[in-house]
Amino acid sequence: MKRPGDALAQAGEDGTQAELEERFAFFHDAVSDWLADPGITIVCGRWSEGAISELMPGGTAALLPPAYEGRFAGIRELRIRQQRHHLHIDFGRIHALSYVVAPSVCLGFDPSLEIRLLATDEAGNPTEDWMVSLMYANPYLQDRRVDPEAAGRFFRTARAHLARRPDLVRLTVTPEARRNVHAGALFECLAEASGQRFDDRDWESALAALGAPAAKARPAGPEPRIVPLLREALALPEASLVIFRDRTLVEFKTDRLGGLYRYEEQGHVSWQVGRFEDHHCHLALGEVASVLFSAEPVPCQGNRLNYTIWFLVSGACGNPYRPDGYFSITLNKPYRAGVPRPEVIDPVFDLYRRYRRQPWVSADERFLEALAEGPPSRRFA
Repeated sequence: MKRPGDALAQAGEDGTQAELEERFAFFHDAVSDWLADPGITIVCGRWSEGAISELMPGGTAALLPPAYEGRFAGIRELRIRQQRHHLHIDFGRIHALSYVVAPSVCLGFDPSLEIRLLATDEAGNPTEDWMVSLMYANPYLQDRRVDPEAAGRFFRTARAHLARRPDLVRLTVTPEARRNVHAGALFECLAEASGQRFDDRDWESALAALGAPAAKARPAGPEPRIVPLLREALALPEASLVIFRDRTLVEFKTDRLGGLYRYEEQGHVSWQVGRFEDHHCHLALGEVASVLFSAEPVPCQGNRLNYTIWFLVSGACGNPYRPDGYFSITLNKPYRAGVPRPEVIDPVFDLYRRYRRQPWVSADERFLEALAEGPPSRRFA
């Protein structure tokens, strides 16, 4: 004889199983929609983990019907016509389909149009990891313009899948893609697929019009304390950002870098000096322990003083001249005909004065002498 609680438990299990089967069916249909497109590449693996493999089905790939029940009910076999190679995907381990427009190494870092099958971890928790994605092999024409047919299909398919299961689909256009040279053409395709007109390139409004849920704001972590000082240092006239390592010196003219940017991908935050479309570098600003304003005689200025702002870390980082010197900003032309240029040097002094009360900011003896007595023009032995 069954007890009342048994019936309720059975009903709950039936409801859960039905929900799972609906989810599996949606993933099956959505991936099948992509596989029907002859321009699609199936990508397995991730570059960040060392390697990827690509299958080029040319529109001949298909998912076989479910063959298992119970815990394996989400498994599907992906077959390519007239080929023995095949792929098994467990939709039971997939928690979302992520439509992504992002720079891709396969396209020379131009934006790709892809859908990633986001997986859960071994405990069943959702992650931002994927081992399988589907992407357009080449969403660009021969003259390197965006292929409007491929981009249009991408956004229209995203719209259809969002309308069907907004809880299982997301759409992201990364900040790098929005600044890319192809951003205008991609936005036009997005706007056309949304069926609305926009006076300016309002990505968030266009994504919302397509049906993409608003991105959940991540709690912002504390900004590295050196960021305001670094922004001002990068704006100094006649200066360079220098990264010095054993047998390697990299120098960026700061007036060509275009500032400092916060960069985030999948929850990982780094800081980028320079615009994405041009030469730039990523720096772990949170590792900087202190800042030192320095004045030292250097050969490139005829053994006169040059003025440098050092960003130092705890421990050695490979700089043979100053082991804890992670990077620096130094002046390029502090002299004209051997005479100090106050319009170039004084802004460094002013920057030190603004931050000198910070416990992590210091200055060496020669810098403090020049600050008090004025920049010397003499040469140093």
